[in-house]
Amino acid sequence: MAKSPASDTFLSGVPRELTLVSYNIRTGIGIASPGTSPYHTQFWKKSLPRVAAAIRSTSADIVAVQELLEGQEEELGRLLGMNYAYARHGIVGPGDWWGVGVLSKFPITSSFRDVISTGSGNTRSNAVVTVEIDGSPHVFISIHKDNDLGDGVSIDRTADTANEFLGPVSVMGDFNLWPDDPIMKKMPKKLSDSADHVDTPGSRELKRIGTLNGTHHADHGGRVDSIWIDPRFYEVLDTYLMDKGHWDASDHYGVVLRVRVKQEN
Repeated sequence: MAKSPASDTFLSGVPRELTLVSYNIRTGIGIASPGTSPYHTQFWKKSLPRVAAAIRSTSADIVAVQELLEGQEEELGRLLGMNYAYARHGIVGPGDWWGVGVLSKFPITSSFRDVISTGSGNTRSNAVVTVEIDGSPHVFISIHKDNDLGDGVSIDRTADTANEFLGPVSVMGDFNLWPDDPIMKKMPKKLSDSADHVDTPGSRELKRIGTLNGTHHADHGGRVDSIWIDPRFYEVLDTYLMDKGHWDASDHYGVVLRVRVKQEN
């Protein structure tokens, strides 16, 4: 975790608008060798400046990042001038070579690794990161659920953690599930898929195109990346895909969400 530049000041009493992004970066190898598992590409040439440029194009305030190699969160933080936190999927053995993280323009006050699945090749953890925005804590959970696990336990455990927080909490990432998968019904009742909150050109394109980049994906056109928010604390203004000029930075399209923080009563 790092504390880089502090967030900009904001006029008291004016509703804060935030841009949230979820982005599976495929360790920075772009769309090279479509379909190859990231495990086999650990030592391939990376281009994090290209990933950083893609993120920068969204004017993101908070970014949930998946398929990170340890240390890449620090490099992206440096390139973007953002604070960062990282959680390795596994500590020793399966999953110890990659992880998930959060980048933030605002101060990160705490973070922890939250294990959601274990087993040979299936060990995954969420990064649970608390960010201070205008003096209040906001929790962002970066998730990358194992694609092979269909028992729902990963989502159960994610929901349990999200429900521990009484204030603003969001779950952002690569769920490896379609939005209508029955397992997604295990998500906390207080959270909802931000793409269902608005009907805009951007939200319609997001649902039509999906988030998997390239026809090499057997499920090309599906939406596995999403941002779930608590509507008690956030008003959804718009959601859309990252600009097409940056689609070659990964085999997933970045999902962008613009929200307004609701005023406390």
